[in-house]
Amino acid sequence: MFYVDLVITALGEIPLELISSNKKLVNTLSRLIEDYTEIQFAVAWATSGNSVFELLQTHYGRISRAVIGTHFYQTHPDVLDAFHGLKEVRFVLQPSGVFHPKIFLFRNRDFWEALIGSANLTNGALGKNSETMLLVGGAIGEPNNLEHKMGRLIEEYWGDAKTIKKSEAKAYRQIWEQKRAMLDRLNGQYGSNRASRSPTESPVMSMAWRDYFKAVKADPYHGFENRCDILAIVRKAFAENDSFAEMDLAMRKTIAGLPNDEEDRWGWFGSMQGAGYYHQAVNNNNEHISRALDHIPRRGTVTRSQYESYIAEFIKAFPNGKHGVAIASRLIALKRPDQFICLDGKNQKALCDDFSIKQSGMNYERYWDEIIGRIMDTPWWNSERPKNKIEGAVWDGRAAMLDAIFYEE
Repeated sequence: MFYVDLVITALGEIPLELISSNKKLVNTLSRLIEDYTEIQFAVAWATSGNSVFELLQTHYGRISRAVIGTHFYQTHPDVLDAFHGLKEVRFVLQPSGVFHPKIFLFRNRDFWEALIGSANLTNGALGKNSETMLLVGGAIGEPNNLEHKMGRLIEEYWGDAKTIKKSEAKAYRQIWEQKRAMLDRLNGQYGSNRASRSPTESPVMSMAWRDYFKAVKADPYHGFENRCDILAIVRKAFAENDSFAEMDLAMRKTIAGLPNDEEDRWGWFGSMQGAGYYHQAVNNNNEHISRALDHIPRRGTVTRSQYESYIAEFIKAFPNGKHGVAIASRLIALKRPDQFICLDGKNQKALCDDFSIKQSGMNYERYWDEIIGRIMDTPWWNSERPKNKIEGAVWDGRAAMLDAIFYEE
């Protein structure tokens, strides 16, 4: 990334410096916090875990006025914990609009300096974001009243904000935890790994329903109507049986993606023919496989907790190992094709390329976070169920139907 620092001398005796380098911004803020005896600032958001925030905590006694916004829960709860109860630090909890200033003002007996611009007191602003800040300063008592105007503005913000109690900081953290996954997804992060490109750059993730349906129809290997037929047969089996264990062997094998004498399309949506231990578990009607599938409801959005319960029970069927994402996802993709896809060797490369995620190291947690999380954020997944019968059938299996797009011989 290209940065430039421009120093200007204008407005009489007041020096101006344009700062657009993250490193220079960190160094400048750190110098000002260390050099000046009085600190005032107003920012839309703040986060912990950076050197500037740590330095502010060290010199919190120099803060005379500080106002921090919390809109969209972008401010980290550690910040509220660090400053709760301090009368000099106030928070804007429920603004009528978005509290969005970025002003840092520093004073001592003789001089003042201030930073004004785009940067909040966040890890992003101090790290990788593209930010621009103007450093301005002068002598105390000069005719130019810019310092007084900034001070009065911060005072106005401070008057409309409030000191945070410990109980309020605790309540904020609880809500922030609930919103955290959504905030990460808005920033393009699913799980612990950030994709190398925006979701809008993914041809499939950005599709509207009409485009997605066309892509599924173009399946060159199987034919989408036959895919819909298989899903309808399996859906009926789950509706007519209380559990997977009660189904006959041929149906269990069809759902499991294993060869059988009654359904020659058993390998569609992911062939598990080579998974020997899995084949044996299905043949023997291993109770843990059926109990695992019981954790996945037939209707309604499957939650992460339900998925984790499914995985915990599923792996009990394989005391010697030999389980994995492919066979685990095959079963739930057939029970809930609206939400899950069987991720196997025939579709993983193309899917991971489109989603801009790593193929290597795929595990149960990453499958949920990086694949299912992305699927559930797509326009086509969130579209209303079409009234057209054929489109409706595809929509009912819209996550599993990704196999029609990503399958490679």
